Amino acid sequence: MKTFPLLLSALVLSSALSLEAAPQDAMQNEVSPPAGKIYQSLFWIADSRKMDAFLSNYQPEELHAGSYKGEVLPDTRVAWRDYAREAIKLARQGRNAEAAGRLAQMLKLAAVYRSFGGLQNVVQGEEIRHLAGLTAERLGSPVTALIQSPYLEKDASDCLLSIEAQIGDEKRHITSAFWRHLEKGAVDSHYRLTGNSKAVAQVP
Repeated sequence: MKTFPLLLSALVLSSALSLEAAPQDAMQNEVSPPAGKIYQSLFWIADSRKMDAFLSNYQPEELHAGSYKGEVLPDTRVAWRDYAREAIKLARQGRNAEAAGRLAQMLKLAAVYRSFGGLQNVVQGEEIRHLAGLTAERLGSPVTALIQSPYLEKDASDCLLSIEAQIGDEKRHITSAFWRHLEKGAVDSHYRLTGNSKAVAQVP
């Protein structure tokens, strides 16, 4: 499952190339609206400490404040990779509850991207969950048993329903192979985060 980071990069690159291909058209169209509140907040976050501050003050009702249709939230992988490293370090120190807390923060951040909606945002949310799942699998049940998060669904099927709902109409623009890959990644991550890693290999 190393292809998840490549998915977002490919989507972003595709968007960039399409803009470069028609600069004259872009100049003739209206100027893009300013980024929304959540985008502006995330744009400046470069580590887990700043992300903690953002997540503690995050208000779901402000999710789309000032945003425009099709807005893509910034890439915050530096911060969520910090979370994974911190979880591993804490687990090695025997601080399993704190390690589980780092993974829970990753799930909360992933929920921000997923809830914002749109293909690229949902994909980045799944990338975050993917890394959280791999980290959980590495740390095992002493940590996964302690993860407390309202963003960790009880059933993998709930993940799939959420993904489909948040991608919305953009689903018709992606291939069936891409969709199957996205679904499998979501299910695998759920199993890993719930301490059921053995089920990952059984998912077709």
